[in-house]
Amino acid sequence: MKQRLDQLMLKELIELSCGDTSVLIEQGENPTMEESMKAASHILAEYKSIASPVQARMDLSDKEKSTKLTIKERCARIAMALCQSGKADDAREILVAMGIGEEHLKTEDAILARCQSVIGEVEYERQRMAEYNAKRAAKQNGVDDVRHSWYAEIASVMSSLKVPVEMHINACVYANLVHQAVERNKAMAKMPPMAGLFM
Repeated sequence: MKQRLDQLMLKELIELSCGDTSVLIEQGENPTMEESMKAASHILAEYKSIASPVQARMDLSDKEKSTKLTIKERCARIAMALCQSGKADDAREILVAMGIGEEHLKTEDAILARCQSVIGEVEYERQRMAEYNAKRAAKQNGVDDVRHSWYAEIASVMSSLKVPVEMHINACVYANLVHQAVERNKAMAKMPPMAGLFM
């Protein structure tokens, strides 16, 4: 099964982003859906890291934030369980390590209340992130919208770099062209108005 961006052509990358994982399967293979989805996710992330490193870092930051929320919630639940089983000092130690001031943890009730507060904060933040992601997903309605956004990007690259882009171009080469087009457009935006006439 194809595992790397450079193993795909641009047209296959577009199909993959539309949900067709069959472009990854090589002759005689029969991967599970989980294996296909994992490979697809890895390849699309690789594309984004080359074509749009800033967006890739933002996505990574979102995943990191989600992981930190999970850890925070688990710590609070462990502290709560410890306190409820008569180990308030251990619970206090966990909460202090999480950055909660010891002056707010003097009694068992205060420890339990603080744990409940942390769990509530995590649930609120998760809900806020889920709503944001749902709004972002709603903007990318269907397969046709995804395909049209690819075509718009290809047209933009061709216009910016003044080169034809064929559908059978290597997907990794295309990702680098996108990055070059973005960097060129940034450089052009910083130039005085007349300088663009000579580029």
